Amino acid sequence: MKSERRFLGKVLIPAWTVIMLATVLTVMHPAEAKADNVYGYLLPNSSYTYLDASVVASWPAQVVCYAKNEIYARNGRQFVSTELQNWFNMQYWYTPIYTPSQFSDSMLNPYETANVQMLSDREAALGMYALDTPGYSYDVIYQYLGTMGGTTPYYVNPDTYIFYDSNTRYLTDSDVAGLTAQEACFAKNEIYARRGYIFVSTELSDYFNAKNWYWGTVDASGFSPSVFNAYEGANIELLKNRELQLAPGGYALDQPGYSYQNIGSYSTGYITQATSSDYIFYDSAVRNLTDAEVSVLSLQQICYAKNEIYARRGYIFQSQELRDYFGSKTWYYPTVPAQSFSDKVFNSIEIQNIALLKKYEYSINPNGYQLY
Repeated sequence: MKSERRFLGKVLIPAWTVIMLATVLTVMHPAEAKADNVYGYLLPNSSYTYLDASVVASWPAQVVCYAKNEIYARNGRQFVSTELQNWFNMQYWYTPIYTPSQFSDSMLNPYETANVQMLSDREAALGMYALDTPGYSYDVIYQYLGTMGGTTPYYVNPDTYIFYDSNTRYLTDSDVAGLTAQEACFAKNEIYARRGYIFVSTELSDYFNAKNWYWGTVDASGFSPSVFNAYEGANIELLKNRELQLAPGGYALDQPGYSYQNIGSYSTGYITQATSSDYIFYDSAVRNLTDAEVSVLSLQQICYAKNEIYARRGYIFQSQELRDYFGSKTWYYPTVPAQSFSDKVFNSIEIQNIALLKKYEYSINPNGYQLY
């Protein structure tokens, strides 16, 4: 049946934090229910732009405090404060990795370091916000999400998909039981859209072109179903069968008067747990890689490991190959367009690791790995 357009989020849970996070996630504040519909950031550009104090000049202390800690949260920090931990647990982009004692400010890039200082100074000028006061509320925070400078943040809202996770899990009969023929058709084509398929149908083309996650790059004549993983292949068949159940011959596209009004978003009802196996180098942002571990990788693996560092920083890839690869990762959120991306987002460890990986990539092939 149709969901209430809610998404439970993604939580990155290394083995050493499972027990602790299980405790944290069961401590819920009554205001949390409202946040199920909130996605995005207070300051979406804080990881790649130096922000001026004028941006937050009118913000109350609580919002400034949250914006400051949002920078830490984007880098995987967990919080002692129950108020902050509960808030960030509700944000779909948040992946808690490091305990407060494991986290170091050296993990922040120059933009983030400067922005934390600016926000700290502003919060101090306002008298500091007292966290975990009995009866605290998130109500004021909602008014400021994504409002910086009147810009629209680039993030992927899970509710812009019919099935946000149809490329990472098998859909079930109960998942699709409440779909209309149009929804089943669109959910099936959503899997193609995620792979860059260019639609001939005006109805589908207009629908997917309105999604900020869609890049139409592969013409129908050049598209191969071999790009689909096992989840996608099975889900296409399931959705196709549901569509044909409801409309013999399938949903008729491009009929006069078609509408997108009744297309919904369906929740998964579970938490995705990413592990170290979802990375080539899980910790390439916090430790220096060695020659010994890089030298045994293939040319492709080295290229992917290098771009993994960019992906962790939200880089939106131009290469279809990298979009496909990182798009299948539960921890990847493309937020920074290539034209807005700067190497200044990297910390000193990431810079050294990129250099090491490049050295090996180009020693194997002077032209590097050739992406499609």
